Amino acid sequence: MDRGRAPEGLRVLTVSLACTLPLAASCTVAEEPVPAVIGAWKTTVASIQFLEGGKLGEVSLLPAMCRGQKSSTTVKFTGTWKYGSQEDAGSGAVVQLASVAGDLKCERYFQYSKKQDGEWLTMIGVDADQEPFVRQ
Repeated sequence: MDRGRAPEGLRVLTVSLACTLPLAASCTVAEEPVPAVIGAWKTTVASIQFLEGGKLGEVSLLPAMCRGQKSSTTVKFTGTWKYGSQEDAGSGAVVQLASVAGDLKCERYFQYSKKQDGEWLTMIGVDADQEPFVRQ
C-alpha cells in the first residue's frame, strides 16, 4: 500500500464531505417571520395604517390610547413604526405616535395575532377593554 495515497473509500468520503459541508453550513434555521403588519387596521372607532419603510399612513385614535383624556372623539396622529417583540406579548410593531395638534406623544406596542378566523393587532398598554384592530 502506498502511504502517500488514501484508500479509495476514504477519498470518496473526503470528496463527498468537501462538497456537502458548504451546503449544510449555508442552511441555517430561519428566524420566525416578522408579522405582516403592513396595511390598514381598524376597530369600531380607531384606525391605523402601516406603510412600507417604517412610516405610518392615516392614524385616528382615541386620545386615551396615547395617554390623553378619555373622549369618544378620535384624534389624528402621525408617526413611525418598526418590527419588534415583547417577551410576554409576542411579535408585532413598536409605534412612535404624535398627535397632529402636538399635544400627545407616546410609544405603543401592537401585538400581531393570526388564526384561522383572521388577523388582528392588539394595542398593549391601554385599557383592557380595548378591542383589537382588524386587518382591512
